[in-house]
Amino acid sequence: KRQRKTVRKSRTLRSLMDAIPNSRPYAWPFPDPSEIYFDAFEHTAFILIDMQLDFCGKNGYVSKMGYDVSLTRKPIERVEKVLRKCRENGVLVLHTREGHRKSLRDLPENKRWRSAQAGAEIGKDGPLGKILTREANGWNLIEELKPLETEDVIDKPGKGSFMGTDLDLILRLNKIRRIIFGGITTDVCVHTTMREANDLGYECLLLEDGTGATDEGNHASAIKMVHMQNGVFGATAKCEDVCAFLDANRFDGAENRDAIIPNAKPFPFTIRAKKTAIVMVDWQLDFTSPKGFGAALGNDCEVLREEALPNAVKILEAGREAKCAIVHTLEAHKADLSDCPPSKIRRCDKIGQTVDAKMGRILVRNEPGNSIEPLVAPIEGELIVHKPGKGAFYNTNLEFQLKRRGIETLIFTGVTTEVCVQTSMREANDRGFECIVADDATESYFPEFKKACLEMISSQNGIVGWRCLTEDVVNALKI
Repeated sequence: KRQRKTVRKSRTLRSLMDAIPNSRPYAWPFPDPSEIYFDAFEHTAFILIDMQLDFCGKNGYVSKMGYDVSLTRKPIERVEKVLRKCRENGVLVLHTREGHRKSLRDLPENKRWRSAQAGAEIGKDGPLGKILTREANGWNLIEELKPLETEDVIDKPGKGSFMGTDLDLILRLNKIRRIIFGGITTDVCVHTTMREANDLGYECLLLEDGTGATDEGNHASAIKMVHMQNGVFGATAKCEDVCAFLDANRFDGAENRDAIIPNAKPFPFTIRAKKTAIVMVDWQLDFTSPKGFGAALGNDCEVLREEALPNAVKILEAGREAKCAIVHTLEAHKADLSDCPPSKIRRCDKIGQTVDAKMGRILVRNEPGNSIEPLVAPIEGELIVHKPGKGAFYNTNLEFQLKRRGIETLIFTGVTTEVCVQTSMREANDRGFECIVADDATESYFPEFKKACLEMISSQNGIVGWRCLTEDVVNALKI
């Protein structure tokens, strides 16, 4: 079941949890080879199907047909938790609503006839207004799951949410690849929509306890149908596991408070903890180990470890204590070097080669030398960015990850100062982030390069950003 983890190792950027725990019959979502990176939120939508008074309200359409609406109301509390998590994490949320025009010109005659035989003819007056008719009271979505003003509602005349609507257009324009389904009823509108989405190429997940039907047997059968043929329509999962997946892919949680670094250059710098990320640039063995890439080029790697690494540890620990977002970057290439420009290889033909057997291939993902120094190794909830270039923003979705969480301020440590740290900081500055680097938590193989680089950063009133010392950052984060 967990074989997919081997596949995911080649992603440019990974989140801490790349699959929903206990999803059935496979670890959802599948490892899409067309994705350069995997992100739990960017290409995912949550579609809440038909949570209307007509289907789960007293005296609505379902009630009038004689069914027990307690069964269709059963998922409300659990699905509300998933809805809240999706909203917190910026997942696209859509709602659907089945109903016909007042003219009933979009109501097939056979559908009208069947509803009449069931004692609840569509378009006729009922306790909640005209049954299953737009703008009637029963057509409205329930208060507990009421859409936000920013959330679109798809009005549909049929059981499926794609037929006769612009749902597919909305999903594709928003680059959605994956859909999580909740709502009612499992065996009718949810299943029809899931089948449509599956045929259109979307990766689908049905919430087992976030959906409901008018018959428990039909609900169970609908879930089982999804599991057949190793997920013929996708996969299913419990609401609590989906919430755990969404929580695990967050990398922030700081309190909303401000602190000032008064000694920062060129002038005092404000840290807003809730909007701050600590960026640990390339603390990888390829650069810091005496058997790594840096040493193979004739550099003294010990200079990176003497002062900068212990200070980076202090900043990392302070950031964790303050619950700031933490980002770790690694310069790394795919095993086939397809993301490594020929010009880069011409300048350094050691990339992809093995200089020391214990370190593996140089600057290649998942090789021993491409792991992070144990003293600053990532922990659960921290973001790891594999970057093919010197900058942390090139060919990654780091900017999306930061801005989605409202991050505005970046505190940099790492190596080397004049190459990957400075490049990443310049990229961040051009993207509107406020940047500060701790002079004594970054290092270069060449002292004169570090000195010149730091002076460039704070020159011209902070043209690239600010500078300070480790103790300044630690003290500010403690406040």
